[in-house]
Amino acid sequence: MAKKEQADFLLRPMGLSDMDSIADWFVNFDDVALFDRGLPIPVGPEFVKESWKSSIEFANPPRALWFMVEDQENEAVGLCGLHSINYIHGDAVLPVFVAQKMRGKGLASALATSMVDIGFDHLRLHRLTTYYRADNAATAHIVKRAGFRIEGCTREGWFAKGLHNDVVQVGLLKSEWLDTRKELEQKLSMAGGISIEMYQDSTASRRG
Repeated sequence: MAKKEQADFLLRPMGLSDMDSIADWFVNFDDVALFDRGLPIPVGPEFVKESWKSSIEFANPPRALWFMVEDQENEAVGLCGLHSINYIHGDAVLPVFVAQKMRGKGLASALATSMVDIGFDHLRLHRLTTYYRADNAATAHIVKRAGFRIEGCTREGWFAKGLHNDVVQVGLLKSEWLDTRKELEQKLSMAGGISIEMYQDSTASRRG
């Protein structure tokens, strides 16, 4: 099999110029409500832009790290990150969102793996947390595959489509990730071998 000359996707820091792409994703409220508990009602593009500004503003040390995901045509196809970073306790919350057309291809699992690596290897965190709506089977599968364990449930704490759904909290310790990482990498490789290139330099070309 010929060796790939470039990564399938580029992971780069999010900037204010990305707000238009994000706003487009938030147009489909029913879809967003499956992933984001913080939006109880549909919102417009301007609200999305304003609400995200504080999340990507510079802070030292950073309270959050957000990344855009681009395909080989430089089209934004998702976002991911670590937020609510606490350097004292060594924890953070891990969110991943993939555009509808890219779901079911293993991209979300690959992005989750990249974020866990950043959290444990670069930020030296001790644990990671994420939350999902109880009826979101796809996210439940992804986090279980990555080694996250169910730690609690907020009963009927997520209102969407006229229903009160449970909120499931899952967590992953660094010690558990060391045992899971190699096995997950092998599974992802067998499923299609998605490769993700980390942004390195603002002057560098991904095809250079």
